[in-house]
Amino acid sequence: MRQAAAGRPEERAASNAGRKRRARRLFARLAHEEDGVTAVEFALIAPAFFFLILLIMETALIFIAEQVLENAVFEAARDVRIGRVQADHADAAGFSDIVCSRLFALIRCDSPNFYLDVRSYETFASAQVSNPVDEDDAFEDAGEFEFGGPGDIVVVRAYYQWPTNPLYGGLTFGNLANGKRLIGSFTAFRNEPFPEVEPIPETPVSDAGGGGSPS
Repeated sequence: MRQAAAGRPEERAASNAGRKRRARRLFARLAHEEDGVTAVEFALIAPAFFFLILLIMETALIFIAEQVLENAVFEAARDVRIGRVQADHADAAGFSDIVCSRLFALIRCDSPNFYLDVRSYETFASAQVSNPVDEDDAFEDAGEFEFGGPGDIVVVRAYYQWPTNPLYGGLTFGNLANGKRLIGSFTAFRNEPFPEVEPIPETPVSDAGGGGSPS
């Protein structure tokens, strides 16, 4: 009995040491276990990765839209400068079609977010080239279409309020209080000395009664 009683502390110590060794081996095995590590790491970085991809795509889309709008304004302004628009007696709708045909599907010309005007000035100093947006982030007017004659100074302006994604929060690309981004382009030039354009002759109005021949 005395030997058994004396051996119990030794057995307990050996048992504790064995448990500690097993625990150390278990922790060591877990420390070297790599199953599922890739999945866990991807789950941690995936949201930031996809957020960055969407941010890059949004940046690229806005940049492309700005370039397309600038090119459309430049090409349409050339038609005004050489007198082609005046010779075709284009009106507001006709000139809008000229610009919009070069915008592809990136910018909707039939949207209230789109603004287009053409104005004629006596001097370059008096030309209006500022953004046509008021304090409420609305366009100031519907735009005017004054193509001018030979040698006149003309300014063509086109702007679009690009809807931004609220997903980006503080990183939004909006530069207006309504959260949209104003993109635009303008060009000022002097018309070429093209031949004067004759006005469209008015169609004579016939008498409603249709009188007979004089006797």
